[in-house]
Amino acid sequence: MAVSDAILIEAGVEVGLLAEGSMRSLRLQAKRERLKLMEVVTRAGRFPETALYQALADVRGLPFFNSAELKGDEEVISRLPKGGASAKRPMLPVLGEDGIRYLVLADPDDRMSLERAERTTGFKFERALAEPDALRTALQRLPSASVVTMEVDENEPVKLLDDIMKEIYLRRATDAHFEPVESGLQIRLRVDGQMQEYNRQLKKSDEEPLLNRIKVLSDLDIAEQRMAQDGAMKYTIMDWDIDEVDIRVATIPTKWGERVTMRILGQDTGNLTLEQLGMSEDMLVDFRTAINRPYGMILVTGPTGSGKSTTLYAGIRELDVKELNILTVEDPVEQSVDGVSQVQVSTKVNFAQALRSFLRHDPDVILVGEIRDHETVEIGLRAAMTGHLVLSTLHTNDAVGAVTRLADIGAERFLVGSTLVGVLAQRLVRRLCSNCKKKRDATEEELRLLGLEPDGQRHPIYEPSGCSFCLGSGFKGRLGVFEALWITHELRVAISEGAGENEIHQKASRLTTLWQDGCAKVLKGEVSLSEVTHLRRED
Repeated sequence: MAVSDAILIEAGVEVGLLAEGSMRSLRLQAKRERLKLMEVVTRAGRFPETALYQALADVRGLPFFNSAELKGDEEVISRLPKGGASAKRPMLPVLGEDGIRYLVLADPDDRMSLERAERTTGFKFERALAEPDALRTALQRLPSASVVTMEVDENEPVKLLDDIMKEIYLRRATDAHFEPVESGLQIRLRVDGQMQEYNRQLKKSDEEPLLNRIKVLSDLDIAEQRMAQDGAMKYTIMDWDIDEVDIRVATIPTKWGERVTMRILGQDTGNLTLEQLGMSEDMLVDFRTAINRPYGMILVTGPTGSGKSTTLYAGIRELDVKELNILTVEDPVEQSVDGVSQVQVSTKVNFAQALRSFLRHDPDVILVGEIRDHETVEIGLRAAMTGHLVLSTLHTNDAVGAVTRLADIGAERFLVGSTLVGVLAQRLVRRLCSNCKKKRDATEEELRLLGLEPDGQRHPIYEPSGCSFCLGSGFKGRLGVFEALWITHELRVAISEGAGENEIHQKASRLTTLWQDGCAKVLKGEVSLSEVTHLRRED
Protein backbone atom coordinates (compact mmCIF):
# COMPACT_ATOMS: atom_id res chain seq x y z
CA MET A 1 0.00 0.00 0.00
CA ALA A 2 1.78 3.13 -1.23
CA VAL A 3 1.58 6.56 0.31
CA SER A 4 -0.07 8.98 -2.11
CA ASP A 5 1.98 11.74 -3.69
CA ALA A 6 -0.44 14.29 -2.22
CA ILE A 7 0.30 13.15 1.35
CA LEU A 8 4.07 13.24 0.75
CA ILE A 9 3.94 16.69 -0.85
CA GLU A 10 1.74 18.00 1.97
CA ALA A 11 4.33 16.77 4.49
CA GLY A 12 7.10 18.45 2.47
CA VAL A 13 5.22 21.75 2.58
CA GLU A 14 4.55 21.40 6.32
CA VAL A 15 8.23 20.98 7.24
CA GLY A 16 9.37 23.67 4.79
CA LEU A 17 10.99 21.51 2.10
CA LEU A 18 8.52 22.99 -0.38
CA ALA A 19 6.99 26.44 -0.57
CA GLU A 20 3.20 26.14 -0.61
CA GLY A 21 2.94 29.00 -3.08
CA SER A 22 5.08 27.15 -5.62
CA MET A 23 2.82 24.11 -5.99
CA ARG A 24 0.48 25.66 -8.55
CA SER A 25 3.33 26.50 -10.93
CA LEU A 26 4.90 23.06 -10.37
CA ARG A 27 1.63 21.34 -11.30
CA LEU A 28 1.42 23.41 -14.49
CA GLN A 29 5.04 22.60 -15.25
CA ALA A 30 4.39 18.87 -14.81
CA LYS A 31 1.53 19.03 -17.30
CA ARG A 32 3.54 21.09 -19.76
CA GLU A 33 6.55 18.74 -19.66
CA ARG A 34 4.36 15.61 -19.39
CA LEU A 35 6.18 14.45 -16.29
CA LYS A 36 4.92 13.08 -13.00
CA LEU A 37 4.29 15.77 -10.40
CA MET A 38 6.61 14.03 -7.90
CA GLU A 39 9.44 14.12 -10.45
CA VAL A 40 8.98 17.85 -11.04
CA VAL A 41 8.73 18.57 -7.30
CA THR A 42 11.93 16.71 -6.37
CA ARG A 43 13.82 18.23 -9.30
CA ALA A 44 12.71 21.77 -8.37
CA GLY A 45 13.72 21.32 -4.73
CA ARG A 46 16.71 19.17 -5.65
CA PHE A 47 16.10 16.50 -3.04
CA PRO A 48 15.31 12.77 -3.48
CA GLU A 49 11.90 11.30 -2.76
CA THR A 50 13.41 9.87 0.43
CA ALA A 51 13.37 13.40 1.87
CA LEU A 52 9.56 13.52 1.62
CA TYR A 53 9.25 10.20 3.47
CA GLN A 54 11.54 11.62 6.17
CA ALA A 55 9.31 14.71 6.27
CA LEU A 56 6.21 12.52 6.62
CA ALA A 57 7.86 10.64 9.49
CA ASP A 58 8.66 13.96 11.20
CA VAL A 59 5.09 15.20 10.77
CA ARG A 60 3.62 11.97 12.15
CA GLY A 61 6.18 11.76 14.97
CA LEU A 62 7.57 8.41 13.78
CA PRO A 63 11.19 7.19 13.65
CA PHE A 64 12.64 7.10 10.14
CA PHE A 65 15.08 4.40 9.00
CA ASN A 66 17.51 4.90 6.13
CA SER A 67 18.99 2.11 4.00
CA ALA A 68 21.96 1.48 6.30
CA GLU A 69 19.70 1.12 9.35
CA LEU A 70 17.34 -1.44 7.82
CA LYS A 71 18.74 -4.60 9.40
CA GLY A 72 16.14 -7.22 10.22
CA ASP A 73 15.49 -8.53 13.73
CA GLU A 74 16.33 -12.22 13.24
CA GLU A 75 14.38 -13.42 16.30
CA VAL A 76 11.17 -11.84 15.00
CA ILE A 77 11.79 -12.73 11.38
CA SER A 78 12.04 -16.44 12.27
CA ARG A 79 8.43 -16.29 13.51
CA LEU A 80 7.02 -14.66 10.39
CA PRO A 81 5.19 -17.01 8.00
CA LYS A 82 6.00 -17.34 4.32
CA GLY A 83 4.65 -14.37 2.43
CA GLY A 84 4.71 -12.28 5.58
CA ALA A 85 5.28 -9.21 3.39
CA SER A 86 4.72 -8.34 -0.24
CA ALA A 87 6.01 -5.76 -2.67
CA LYS A 88 2.80 -3.79 -2.18
CA ARG A 89 2.91 -3.98 1.64
CA PRO A 90 6.61 -4.20 2.55
CA MET A 91 7.43 -4.43 6.25
CA LEU A 92 10.55 -5.26 8.22
CA PRO A 93 10.94 -5.88 11.97
CA VAL A 94 14.02 -4.04 13.28
CA LEU A 95 15.55 -4.02 16.75
CA GLY A 96 16.52 -0.41 17.45
CA GLU A 97 19.65 0.70 19.29
CA ASP A 98 17.37 1.76 22.13
CA GLY A 99 16.18 -1.85 22.53
CA ILE A 100 12.72 -1.08 21.14
CA ARG A 101 11.26 -3.39 18.51
CA TYR A 102 10.08 -1.45 15.47
CA LEU A 103 8.02 -2.57 12.52
CA VAL A 104 9.29 -0.50 9.64
CA LEU A 105 6.60 0.22 7.06
CA ALA A 106 6.38 2.07 3.76
CA ASP A 107 3.03 3.56 4.77
CA PRO A 108 2.43 4.97 8.27
CA ASP A 109 -1.30 4.13 7.96
CA ASP A 110 -0.70 0.44 7.19
CA ARG A 111 -2.32 -0.86 10.39
CA MET A 112 -3.17 -4.19 8.78
CA SER A 113 0.50 -5.19 8.47
CA LEU A 114 1.17 -4.07 12.06
CA GLU A 115 -1.73 -6.10 13.48
CA ARG A 116 -0.78 -9.19 11.45
CA ALA A 117 2.88 -9.00 12.54
CA GLU A 118 1.92 -8.63 16.22
CA ARG A 119 -0.61 -11.46 16.02
CA THR A 120 1.72 -13.96 14.29
CA THR A 121 4.90 -13.21 16.26
CA GLY A 122 3.53 -12.41 19.70
CA PHE A 123 5.66 -9.23 19.92
CA LYS A 124 4.51 -5.65 20.28
CA PHE A 125 6.00 -3.14 17.84
CA GLU A 126 6.40 0.59 17.52
CA ARG A 127 5.69 1.84 14.02
CA ALA A 128 8.52 3.34 11.96
CA LEU A 129 8.80 4.55 8.38
CA ALA A 130 11.21 3.94 5.49
CA GLU A 131 11.29 4.77 1.81
CA PRO A 132 9.62 1.87 -0.12
CA ASP A 133 12.55 1.06 -2.43
CA ALA A 134 14.98 0.96 0.50
CA LEU A 135 12.60 -1.31 2.39
CA ARG A 136 12.19 -3.69 -0.56
CA THR A 137 15.97 -3.86 -1.03
CA ALA A 138 16.40 -4.72 2.67
CA LEU A 139 13.80 -7.48 2.30
CA GLN A 140 15.59 -8.90 -0.74
CA ARG A 141 18.77 -9.21 1.32
CA LEU A 142 17.19 -11.32 4.02
CA PRO A 143 18.85 -14.76 4.26
CA SER A 144 15.50 -16.57 4.28
CA ALA A 145 13.56 -16.16 1.05
CA SER A 146 10.48 -17.57 2.77
CA VAL A 147 10.03 -14.43 4.80
CA VAL A 148 8.95 -12.25 1.94
CA THR A 149 7.34 -12.62 -1.43
CA MET A 150 8.71 -9.97 -3.76
CA GLU A 151 7.44 -8.96 -7.17
CA VAL A 152 10.43 -8.69 -9.48
CA ASP A 153 10.40 -6.21 -12.34
CA GLU A 154 12.62 -6.37 -15.39
CA ASN A 155 14.82 -3.28 -15.62
CA GLU A 156 15.52 -1.69 -18.97
CA PRO A 157 19.16 -0.47 -18.90
CA VAL A 158 18.56 2.94 -20.54
CA LYS A 159 15.82 3.89 -18.08
CA LEU A 160 17.67 2.29 -15.18
CA LEU A 161 20.81 4.37 -15.77
CA ASP A 162 18.66 7.47 -16.16
CA ASP A 163 16.97 6.78 -12.81
CA ILE A 164 20.39 6.40 -11.17
CA MET A 165 21.62 9.65 -12.74
CA LYS A 166 18.51 11.42 -11.40
CA GLU A 167 19.34 10.19 -7.89
CA ILE A 168 22.95 11.33 -8.33
CA TYR A 169 21.74 14.80 -9.30
CA LEU A 170 19.14 15.05 -6.52
CA ARG A 171 21.56 13.90 -3.81
CA ARG A 172 24.43 16.02 -5.21
CA ALA A 173 26.65 12.94 -5.30
CA THR A 174 30.25 13.26 -6.49
CA ASP A 175 30.83 9.56 -7.25
CA ALA A 176 28.76 6.49 -8.08
CA HIS A 177 30.08 2.99 -7.35
CA PHE A 178 28.63 -0.06 -9.13
CA GLU A 179 29.89 -2.99 -7.04
CA PRO A 180 29.16 -6.62 -8.00
CA VAL A 181 28.29 -8.85 -5.05
CA GLU A 182 27.31 -12.51 -4.95
CA SER A 183 23.58 -11.76 -5.06
CA GLY A 184 23.58 -8.96 -7.63
CA LEU A 185 24.83 -5.42 -8.13
CA GLN A 186 25.17 -3.02 -5.22
CA ILE A 187 25.15 0.72 -6.00
CA ARG A 188 26.58 3.28 -3.60
CA LEU A 189 26.84 7.07 -3.94
CA ARG A 190 29.35 9.38 -2.31
CA VAL A 191 27.51 12.36 -0.82
CA ASP A 192 29.33 15.02 1.22
CA GLY A 193 32.34 12.71 1.31
CA GLN A 194 30.37 9.80 2.84
CA MET A 195 29.17 6.62 1.13
CA GLN A 196 25.39 6.15 0.92
CA GLU A 197 23.52 3.14 -0.43
CA TYR A 198 21.30 3.61 -3.45
CA ASN A 199 17.85 2.43 -2.48
CA ARG A 200 17.80 -0.44 -4.95
CA GLN A 201 20.03 -3.49 -5.27
CA LEU A 202 19.89 -4.96 -8.77
CA LYS A 203 19.66 -8.59 -9.80
CA LYS A 204 22.51 -10.36 -11.56
CA SER A 205 20.50 -10.26 -14.78
CA ASP A 206 20.47 -6.44 -14.64
CA GLU A 207 24.20 -6.11 -14.06
CA GLU A 208 25.68 -6.72 -17.52
CA PRO A 209 23.11 -4.65 -19.53
CA LEU A 210 23.53 -1.67 -17.17
CA LEU A 211 27.33 -1.77 -17.13
CA ASN A 212 27.44 -2.24 -20.91
CA ARG A 213 25.26 0.86 -21.28
CA ILE A 214 27.78 2.85 -19.22
CA LYS A 215 30.73 1.42 -21.20
CA VAL A 216 29.15 2.23 -24.58
CA LEU A 217 28.49 5.85 -23.55
CA SER A 218 32.09 6.07 -22.25
CA ASP A 219 33.56 4.66 -25.49
CA LEU A 220 34.92 1.57 -23.71
CA ASP A 221 35.22 -1.97 -25.08
CA ILE A 222 32.14 -3.91 -23.88
CA ALA A 223 33.76 -7.22 -24.89
CA GLU A 224 36.72 -6.63 -22.56
CA GLN A 225 35.88 -7.63 -18.99
CA ARG A 226 39.25 -8.94 -17.76
CA MET A 227 41.29 -5.75 -17.67
CA ALA A 228 40.90 -2.24 -16.26
CA GLN A 229 39.62 0.47 -18.60
CA ASP A 230 39.28 4.26 -18.30
CA GLY A 231 36.90 6.46 -20.23
CA ALA A 232 34.69 9.52 -20.07
CA MET A 233 31.26 10.64 -21.18
CA LYS A 234 28.82 13.52 -21.12
CA TYR A 235 25.35 12.73 -19.83
CA THR A 236 22.05 14.59 -20.00
CA ILE A 237 19.11 13.27 -17.97
CA MET A 238 16.22 12.43 -20.28
CA ASP A 239 13.28 14.89 -20.26
CA TRP A 240 14.95 17.12 -17.64
CA ASP A 241 15.92 20.65 -18.59
CA ILE A 242 19.25 20.72 -16.76
CA ASP A 243 22.85 20.99 -17.93
CA GLU A 244 24.72 17.91 -19.07
CA VAL A 245 27.43 16.62 -16.77
CA ASP A 246 30.96 15.41 -17.49
CA ILE A 247 31.70 11.99 -16.05
CA ARG A 248 34.97 10.09 -15.72
CA VAL A 249 34.51 6.31 -15.81
CA ALA A 250 36.82 3.53 -14.58
CA THR A 251 36.25 -0.24 -14.72
CA ILE A 252 38.11 -3.15 -13.14
CA PRO A 253 37.37 -6.89 -12.83
CA THR A 254 36.54 -8.27 -9.36
CA LYS A 255 35.63 -11.67 -7.91
CA TRP A 256 31.90 -11.30 -8.59
CA GLY A 257 32.08 -9.34 -11.85
CA GLU A 258 33.14 -6.04 -13.33
CA ARG A 259 33.16 -3.01 -11.04
CA VAL A 260 32.48 0.48 -12.44
CA THR A 261 33.13 3.82 -10.75
CA MET A 262 31.80 7.10 -12.12
CA ARG A 263 33.28 10.42 -10.98
CA ILE A 264 30.90 13.34 -11.55
CA LEU A 265 33.10 16.29 -12.50
CA GLY A 266 32.32 19.85 -11.45
CA GLN A 267 29.14 18.89 -9.58
CA ASP A 268 27.96 22.06 -7.77
CA THR A 269 31.46 23.57 -7.85
CA GLY A 270 31.48 25.19 -11.28
CA ASN A 271 30.38 28.61 -10.00
CA LEU A 272 31.80 28.64 -6.48
CA THR A 273 33.46 31.89 -5.44
CA LEU A 274 36.33 32.24 -2.99
CA GLU A 275 33.91 33.56 -0.35
CA GLN A 276 31.86 30.35 -0.56
CA LEU A 277 34.82 28.05 0.09
CA GLY A 278 35.02 28.80 3.81
CA MET A 279 38.21 30.89 4.11
CA SER A 280 38.46 33.35 6.98
CA GLU A 281 38.43 37.04 6.05
CA ASP A 282 42.15 37.51 6.72
CA MET A 283 43.07 34.42 4.73
CA LEU A 284 40.83 35.51 1.88
CA VAL A 285 42.57 38.89 1.67
CA ASP A 286 45.99 37.22 1.67
CA PHE A 287 45.01 34.69 -0.99
CA ARG A 288 43.54 37.37 -3.25
CA THR A 289 46.71 39.41 -2.88
CA ALA A 290 48.79 36.35 -3.79
CA ILE A 291 46.88 35.40 -6.96
CA ASN A 292 47.11 38.97 -8.20
CA ARG A 293 50.91 39.00 -8.03
CA PRO A 294 52.65 39.18 -11.43
CA TYR A 295 54.94 36.21 -10.74
CA GLY A 296 55.78 33.46 -8.27
CA MET A 297 54.37 30.04 -7.39
CA ILE A 298 51.28 29.33 -5.28
CA LEU A 299 50.54 25.77 -4.20
CA VAL A 300 47.35 24.19 -2.85
CA THR A 301 47.95 20.93 -1.00
CA GLY A 302 45.89 18.14 0.46
CA PRO A 303 44.79 14.56 -0.19
CA THR A 304 42.71 13.45 -3.18
CA GLY A 305 39.17 14.82 -2.99
CA SER A 306 39.97 17.72 -0.66
CA GLY A 307 38.86 20.41 -3.12
CA LYS A 308 42.27 21.65 -4.30
CA SER A 309 41.22 22.12 -7.93
CA THR A 310 37.99 23.84 -6.87
CA THR A 311 39.99 26.42 -4.91
CA LEU A 312 42.29 27.11 -7.87
CA TYR A 313 39.33 27.41 -10.26
CA ALA A 314 37.64 29.87 -7.90
CA GLY A 315 40.87 31.89 -7.82
CA ILE A 316 41.23 31.90 -11.61
CA ARG A 317 37.62 33.05 -12.08
CA GLU A 318 38.50 36.18 -10.06
CA LEU A 319 41.25 37.14 -12.50
CA ASP A 320 40.58 39.40 -15.48
CA VAL A 321 40.72 36.95 -18.40
CA LYS A 322 40.43 39.82 -20.89
CA GLU A 323 43.67 41.39 -19.73
CA LEU A 324 45.58 38.20 -18.86
CA ASN A 325 46.67 35.22 -20.92
CA ILE A 326 45.79 32.21 -18.73
CA LEU A 327 46.78 28.67 -19.70
CA THR A 328 46.04 25.42 -17.81
CA VAL A 329 47.17 21.81 -18.15
CA GLU A 330 45.01 19.30 -16.27
CA ASP A 331 44.29 15.59 -15.93
CA PRO A 332 41.39 15.74 -16.61
CA VAL A 333 39.91 19.19 -17.33
CA GLU A 334 37.26 19.21 -14.60
CA GLN A 335 35.63 22.59 -15.20
CA SER A 336 35.47 24.81 -18.26
CA VAL A 337 36.42 28.44 -17.66
CA ASP A 338 35.52 31.00 -20.33
CA GLY A 339 38.49 32.88 -21.75
CA VAL A 340 41.04 30.34 -20.48
CA SER A 341 42.96 27.91 -22.74
CA GLN A 342 42.75 24.49 -21.09
CA VAL A 343 44.90 21.52 -22.15
CA GLN A 344 44.07 17.90 -21.36
CA VAL A 345 46.96 15.61 -20.43
CA SER A 346 47.27 12.68 -22.86
CA THR A 347 49.73 10.01 -23.95
CA LYS A 348 51.27 12.59 -26.30
CA VAL A 349 51.26 15.60 -23.96
CA ASN A 350 52.22 15.29 -20.28
CA PHE A 351 52.44 18.03 -17.64
CA ALA A 352 56.10 18.84 -18.29
CA GLN A 353 55.71 18.94 -22.08
CA ALA A 354 52.67 21.19 -21.88
CA LEU A 355 54.38 23.47 -19.37
CA ARG A 356 57.47 23.78 -21.55
CA SER A 357 55.26 24.63 -24.56
CA PHE A 358 53.25 27.18 -22.54
CA LEU A 359 56.38 29.33 -22.12
CA ARG A 360 56.33 29.95 -25.88
CA HIS A 361 52.69 31.13 -25.76
CA ASP A 362 53.33 34.37 -23.84
CA PRO A 363 51.42 33.39 -20.66
CA ASP A 364 50.66 35.58 -17.67
CA VAL A 365 49.18 32.84 -15.47
CA ILE A 366 49.84 29.10 -15.72
CA LEU A 367 47.85 26.46 -13.86
CA VAL A 368 49.42 23.00 -13.61
CA GLY A 369 46.91 20.39 -12.43
CA GLU A 370 49.47 18.58 -10.27
CA ILE A 371 53.22 18.61 -9.66
CA ARG A 372 54.28 14.98 -9.89
CA ASP A 373 57.91 14.80 -10.98
CA HIS A 374 61.26 16.57 -11.08
CA GLU A 375 60.88 17.88 -14.64
CA THR A 376 57.50 19.48 -13.95
CA VAL A 377 58.59 21.17 -10.73
CA GLU A 378 61.82 22.46 -12.27
CA ILE A 379 60.08 24.03 -15.28
CA GLY A 380 57.32 25.42 -13.03
CA LEU A 381 59.75 27.06 -10.62
CA ARG A 382 61.80 28.57 -13.42
CA ALA A 383 58.63 29.90 -15.05
CA ALA A 384 57.63 31.45 -11.72
CA MET A 385 61.07 33.01 -11.40
CA THR A 386 60.99 34.52 -14.92
CA GLY A 387 57.85 36.60 -14.65
CA HIS A 388 54.90 34.18 -14.65
CA LEU A 389 52.37 33.33 -11.95
CA VAL A 390 52.24 29.55 -11.54
CA LEU A 391 49.42 27.81 -9.68
CA SER A 392 49.48 24.11 -8.90
CA THR A 393 48.51 21.34 -6.48
CA LEU A 394 50.68 18.98 -4.45
CA HIS A 395 49.94 15.99 -2.22
CA THR A 396 51.16 16.80 1.32
CA ASN A 397 49.57 16.64 4.75
CA ASP A 398 50.07 20.31 5.61
CA ALA A 399 51.34 23.57 4.15
CA VAL A 400 54.85 23.38 5.60
CA GLY A 401 55.28 19.88 4.21
CA ALA A 402 55.08 21.32 0.67
CA VAL A 403 58.58 22.77 1.02
CA THR A 404 60.22 19.45 1.89
CA ARG A 405 58.07 17.64 -0.68
CA LEU A 406 59.35 19.92 -3.46
CA ALA A 407 62.90 19.24 -2.31
CA ASP A 408 62.22 15.48 -2.28
CA ILE A 409 60.98 15.65 -5.88
CA GLY A 410 64.28 17.27 -6.82
CA ALA A 411 63.72 21.03 -6.69
CA GLU A 412 66.68 23.20 -5.74
CA ARG A 413 66.19 24.79 -2.32
CA PHE A 414 67.26 28.25 -3.51
CA LEU A 415 64.64 28.07 -6.30
CA VAL A 416 61.89 27.12 -3.86
CA GLY A 417 62.87 29.88 -1.45
CA SER A 418 63.04 32.59 -4.11
CA THR A 419 59.87 31.73 -6.06
CA LEU A 420 57.34 30.30 -3.60
CA VAL A 421 54.72 32.90 -2.66
CA GLY A 422 52.53 30.79 -0.42
CA VAL A 423 51.04 27.37 0.29
CA LEU A 424 47.42 26.69 1.10
CA ALA A 425 46.64 23.31 2.68
CA GLN A 426 43.01 22.29 2.85
CA ARG A 427 40.50 19.62 3.85
CA LEU A 428 36.77 19.30 3.31
CA VAL A 429 34.49 18.72 6.29
CA ARG A 430 30.74 18.26 6.45
CA ARG A 431 28.75 21.39 7.19
CA LEU A 432 26.09 21.12 9.91
CA CYS A 433 22.52 21.23 8.61
CA SER A 434 21.29 24.72 9.46
CA ASN A 435 17.72 23.44 9.78
CA CYS A 436 18.26 20.91 12.57
CA LYS A 437 21.65 21.43 14.26
CA LYS A 438 21.42 21.24 18.07
CA LYS A 439 22.97 23.84 20.34
CA ARG A 440 24.63 22.88 23.61
CA ASP A 441 27.26 24.22 25.99
CA ALA A 442 30.81 22.99 25.49
CA THR A 443 32.31 20.99 28.34
CA GLU A 444 35.51 22.13 30.10
CA GLU A 445 37.49 19.45 28.29
CA GLU A 446 36.08 20.56 24.92
CA LEU A 447 36.90 24.20 25.70
CA ARG A 448 40.53 23.31 26.41
CA LEU A 449 40.61 21.29 23.19
CA LEU A 450 39.34 24.35 21.32
CA GLY A 451 42.04 26.53 22.88
CA LEU A 452 39.81 28.27 25.43
CA GLU A 453 40.26 28.35 29.18
CA PRO A 454 37.09 27.52 31.18
CA ASP A 455 35.92 30.82 32.64
CA GLY A 456 32.52 29.91 34.02
CA GLN A 457 30.84 31.42 30.98
CA ARG A 458 28.72 29.47 28.52
CA HIS A 459 30.33 28.74 25.17
CA PRO A 460 27.82 27.15 22.76
CA ILE A 461 28.78 24.58 20.15
CA TYR A 462 26.53 22.59 17.82
CA GLU A 463 25.92 18.92 17.08
CA PRO A 464 24.17 17.11 14.19
CA SER A 465 20.55 16.06 14.68
CA GLY A 466 18.82 14.92 11.48
CA CYS A 467 15.82 16.07 9.46
CA SER A 468 14.28 15.83 6.00
CA PHE A 469 16.52 18.62 4.69
CA CYS A 470 19.68 16.56 5.35
CA LEU A 471 18.07 13.10 4.90
CA GLY A 472 18.57 12.41 8.58
CA SER A 473 22.36 12.76 8.54
CA GLY A 474 22.58 16.08 10.39
CA PHE A 475 24.93 17.43 7.71
CA LYS A 476 24.25 19.24 4.46
CA GLY A 477 27.05 20.23 2.11
CA ARG A 478 30.73 20.70 2.84
CA LEU A 479 33.11 23.57 3.44
CA GLY A 480 36.85 23.93 3.44
CA VAL A 481 39.19 24.05 6.40
CA PHE A 482 42.40 25.84 5.46
CA GLU A 483 46.00 26.27 6.55
CA ALA A 484 47.95 29.16 5.04
CA LEU A 485 51.71 29.57 4.90
CA TRP A 486 52.77 32.90 3.35
CA ILE A 487 56.46 33.20 2.60
CA THR A 488 58.19 36.11 4.33
CA HIS A 489 61.80 37.27 3.76
CA GLU A 490 62.92 35.37 6.88
CA LEU A 491 61.29 32.18 5.58
CA ARG A 492 62.88 32.60 2.12
CA VAL A 493 66.31 32.69 3.71
CA ALA A 494 65.53 29.69 5.95
CA ILE A 495 64.14 27.61 3.04
CA SER A 496 67.14 28.46 0.83
CA GLU A 497 69.49 27.36 3.61
CA GLY A 498 67.73 23.98 3.95
CA ALA A 499 65.54 24.54 7.02
CA GLY A 500 63.48 21.54 8.14
CA GLU A 501 59.74 21.51 8.84
CA ASN A 502 60.07 22.23 12.57
CA GLU A 503 62.25 25.28 11.94
CA ILE A 504 59.86 26.56 9.26
CA HIS A 505 56.96 26.13 11.71
CA GLN A 506 58.82 28.18 14.32
CA LYS A 507 59.68 30.99 11.89
CA ALA A 508 56.20 31.08 10.27
CA SER A 509 54.70 33.80 12.45
CA ARG A 510 51.65 34.14 10.18
CA LEU A 511 50.88 30.42 9.96
CA THR A 512 47.22 29.55 10.51
CA THR A 513 46.92 25.79 10.98
CA LEU A 514 44.14 23.44 9.87
CA TRP A 515 43.29 22.73 13.51
CA GLN A 516 43.04 26.43 14.39
CA ASP A 517 40.77 27.10 11.41
CA GLY A 518 38.65 24.05 12.28
CA CYS A 519 38.24 25.23 15.89
CA ALA A 520 37.15 28.66 14.67
CA LYS A 521 34.46 27.03 12.52
CA VAL A 522 33.28 24.91 15.47
CA LEU A 523 32.87 28.02 17.64
CA LYS A 524 30.99 29.76 14.80
CA GLY A 525 28.53 26.86 14.68
CA GLU A 526 29.38 25.81 11.14
CA VAL A 527 30.77 22.35 11.89
CA SER A 528 30.70 19.86 14.75
CA LEU A 529 33.77 19.23 16.90
CA SER A 530 33.81 15.56 15.86
CA GLU A 531 34.30 16.60 12.22
CA VAL A 532 37.59 18.41 12.86
CA THR A 533 39.29 16.47 15.66
CA HIS A 534 41.32 14.49 13.11
CA LEU A 535 42.97 17.76 12.02
CA ARG A 536 44.71 18.21 15.36
CA ARG A 537 48.47 17.99 14.90
CA GLU A 538 50.22 15.33 16.92
CA ASP A 539 52.98 16.86 19.07
